[in-house]
Amino acid sequence: MTSNSGILSSLTATLGPEVVSKIESSKILLVGSGGIGCELIKNLTLTGFRHVETIDMDTIDVSNLNRQLLFRSQHVGKSKCEVACQVAVEMLGTTTTGADEENKQPIVYQAHHGNVCDNTKFNVHFVKKFDLVLNALDNVTARRRVNRLCLAASVPLVEAGTTGYLGQVNVMDKASGVACYECITQETQKVYPICTIRSTPSMPVHTIVWAKELYKLLFADKLDESMLYEDPQGEEPSTYMKSVDELRTILKDKAKSKDYVVEAATALIKALYVAEIQKQLDMGRYAGAKKTPAILGDDIITNGAAKDQTAPSQTKATDQLWTPTECVTEVVACLLEAHAAEPDTLLQAFDKDDDLAMRFVASASNLRSHVFQITPLQSLYSAKGIAGNIIPAIATTNAVVAGLQMIQVINILKAKMEKKEGGNLMEHCRYINCIRQCTRNGLFLIPCKLQPPNPKCFVCRDATLQLAINVNNWTLQTFLQRIVKKELGFEEPTLLLEDDYIWEEGEDADSQAYKVNLPKVLSKLPCGGMQHGTVLKIEDFSQDLQVNVAIAHQDVWEGEQYDNPEQQFHIGGDVPVADSKPAAKPAPAAAKKEEDKKEKVVDDDSDIECWDGGNDGDSKPAAKKRPSENKNGDDEPKKKKAKTADDDDDVEVIEID
Repeated sequence: MTSNSGILSSLTATLGPEVVSKIESSKILLVGSGGIGCELIKNLTLTGFRHVETIDMDTIDVSNLNRQLLFRSQHVGKSKCEVACQVAVEMLGTTTTGADEENKQPIVYQAHHGNVCDNTKFNVHFVKKFDLVLNALDNVTARRRVNRLCLAASVPLVEAGTTGYLGQVNVMDKASGVACYECITQETQKVYPICTIRSTPSMPVHTIVWAKELYKLLFADKLDESMLYEDPQGEEPSTYMKSVDELRTILKDKAKSKDYVVEAATALIKALYVAEIQKQLDMGRYAGAKKTPAILGDDIITNGAAKDQTAPSQTKATDQLWTPTECVTEVVACLLEAHAAEPDTLLQAFDKDDDLAMRFVASASNLRSHVFQITPLQSLYSAKGIAGNIIPAIATTNAVVAGLQMIQVINILKAKMEKKEGGNLMEHCRYINCIRQCTRNGLFLIPCKLQPPNPKCFVCRDATLQLAINVNNWTLQTFLQRIVKKELGFEEPTLLLEDDYIWEEGEDADSQAYKVNLPKVLSKLPCGGMQHGTVLKIEDFSQDLQVNVAIAHQDVWEGEQYDNPEQQFHIGGDVPVADSKPAAKPAPAAAKKEEDKKEKVVDDDSDIECWDGGNDGDSKPAAKKRPSENKNGDDEPKKKKAKTADDDDDVEVIEID
């Protein structure tokens, strides 16, 4: 057991008593308790920090034990942040800390099991009570959220991330005039056209996305939530929807025997991998293709379905490949398990960490890859990496990056001691890259000066954002979900045109009054709608964020085309100039950024929420001007404004992103 007095004595000798005193009095917020987070909690504990709070929504899985050093087998299934805090306090062997007996004070390591994007718990007011925030996150959405909270609360943020053997550490601080997380455009996930996924796959990621949609088709509450859904009342009969309906019915009927399930599962496999493929071949879809798909052999289906239904994954290592026959056996076995399971134990949405869901997706995608001659086939392990957009974590990289974060933490505290206002972190801190291959000078860690803010950053520089979009195709609902919330990261957006509300969310918001606007296309919204040259104002009081978006209408696009025109938009470019007429001519085609051409793995776990429209017929929309700004102090809540709404209709959004 570690001696607390020994730790502080060594720190005092190294850093000086003033710095140690600052460490003991500082309040730290750590977001994330996984690979980097475990290393950070250990570092914070052994460095003498006694006021630490952590946020994490995850629980401990067996797969975490090889690299997240605070967790043991007895912790599996428990909250990561709660166990990490408990182990951190036990690591010190005492409930107090202090350089001597007289100055001993309690250690407070508090866990918050939840999502940092939950504005009801983790908001600007919550962040303001901390001296520093440390990020140990693994996704862009949460990083963006913490970045905005720290900017609004004026609290320094030490950001870090790893990708295999690569890593980086950065410091962000509004008062020091350094770049924020969103000053640098983050790589976005690749959006694959629906036609590619459904008809012309050419890579393993395409078949895995297809298999995830098949899982959704079989287990989601609503059939039409999957992009593989085909309307039974459509002009062209579906080859597989009848089999899907029958299997869904049998899976819910626990009185049906095992033979019924096997028969229904076999019928579905034949419909998907034989009848549907033959239909596409007969239509001549693959006449010019480099590789022509071949229907799944009857012997593979018969032998796979006739075997004793023991899942291959239970007898073979997860890094070994299943044969097509074993994949058929696996699909049938998963459906048998689903039939035997209690309804409330089955996940409607795919989760890579759910054993049944992952085995089903891996085997179903490999069968499709076999049919389309896509190589290599994927093991359960590699399929999970693609399905979850995972690059294997390296424990050593996590440890190095967490150590670099601690160096920046000490530098920030020293800067605050030198200047009570917080110091200029541009002088004291560095952006550090951790690389796999050393430089010519033998360096594996490359420190650089912190960058100044990007003048075009709409988050920390109040810059106007330019958006090219077809205003006649996008509805307000898809615009909110796909661009405002997902692309721009607004949590509770309020949208204004000409100082009139067209949508409102957040505390005391009257969203019900604007639901009638959701199905309307952007050009037909109240207050003249969004046209070429319109400036849209988006506000989010939960993040203390406001941005003006200059709209450029565009209906001609260069590069990759999508089945769904609502997937076409471009952020960036020159500020558009309003036309003299409302019906605008299309703007010049947006230049395709080089990074947009990079292939990225799809993680299709997010849902699109659909609302019903109102029914006010042709009534004239009511428009109220927003009142003048209420300039309150920093701690006073900003007040809401006024409203505009119109029209009706249901909207169903199906997309991959």
